[in-house]
Amino acid sequence: MPQYLDPPPTIPDTPPETVAFLTQRLTSGQPDEFGEVGLHVFVGAERTWCHTEAPSPDAVRRSHQALGIDLDPRDVAEVQVLP
Repeated sequence: MPQYLDPPPTIPDTPPETVAFLTQRLTSGQPDEFGEVGLHVFVGAERTWCHTEAPSPDAVRRSHQALGIDLDPRDVAEVQVLP
């Protein structure tokens, strides 16, 4: 399945209950209703990145929208993990 990176708002700006929900979702390894599976979240002082698997960039955007996070289509980049 394709993998994507996207820059949602930084974790410090995210409510604690949303962080807890996202942590649970990441550790479950289960796809959400849009088919997105969270793989990693990278948190920096200024920026956060989500690394996910999903059927399409639109599935990534719809999954984030369900959490109240609007992503511009240009923010969702398909990536390949090198061995």
